[in-house]
Amino acid sequence: MRPIDLSKLRLIYEIARAENMTRAADKLNLTQSALSKALITLEDQIGTKLFDRISTGMRLTPQGERLCLFAENILQQASSFERVFYEKEDEAEGEIKIITTPFVGAVWLTPILPSFLEKYPKIKIKVLLRSDNIDISEGDVAICLFRPHQPELIQEHLFTTYIRLFASPLYLKKFGKPEKPEDLDNHRLITYRGNYYSSYGSTNWVLNVGREKFGYPRESYFEIDSLHGMFNSCLYGIGITELPDYSAVLSSEFIDIFPDIIGPETPMYYVFSKRRKNSKKIRLLLKYLKSKGK
Repeated sequence: MRPIDLSKLRLIYEIARAENMTRAADKLNLTQSALSKALITLEDQIGTKLFDRISTGMRLTPQGERLCLFAENILQQASSFERVFYEKEDEAEGEIKIITTPFVGAVWLTPILPSFLEKYPKIKIKVLLRSDNIDISEGDVAICLFRPHQPELIQEHLFTTYIRLFASPLYLKKFGKPEKPEDLDNHRLITYRGNYYSSYGSTNWVLNVGREKFGYPRESYFEIDSLHGMFNSCLYGIGITELPDYSAVLSSEFIDIFPDIIGPETPMYYVFSKRRKNSKKIRLLLKYLKSKGK
């Protein structure tokens, strides 16, 4: 049996996450050639190929998948231990690293943090925005959907948003207001990646509401790969879009075109490791965010 150099586990993990040597090298602060040499050396040492080099990047082999799962588990445990080890649990000081989605971070989280930071001046906040595949081991807290089958996590419900359909006064002045969902067939619709579904909320409801009898969706008029982009596209009158009903959205100049019709719901949770259950700063932030609603 050939020993595995455990110091190389992060290399495997980052290459697998990025599926690309250049991006992984950037994350690890290495040159691409240095990372390639390190991978080749590791594969030679253990006598096993870990990645297939394909046209689109890097793909784990079956043995590579096994090692990557092991690496992820070890790195998560190490990261969690470091935070617990260095933290003074009874003091409200130090850094809190929050991982969430770009829209939640920009539209909901950032505007409500200043008063928390003013109240607790010894706490510093770092917000990491991730569009997909939130990795809780990257931070102290995640604000995201419920994560099933993970008993090692504490998951506190923060709020639930509901999808609604919005248009700007500029658009409605030019194209008129739909009176019922079926009228959307004759309107310009803004979507996220067209007829696409994201685990962070419906991103195709506007294409399907009122189309149940047809069995297929409407066509998108304008696609953009960002909820913030959908917000701005709607603001400038490009079309009708669906957005979660955060207070920042409801307080904008948008018109809720079907106020009596509520779309899919998205419950959001405050998620952190059970090892951090006694952390004063994490508990203080949880209490504060719960008090703010959506």
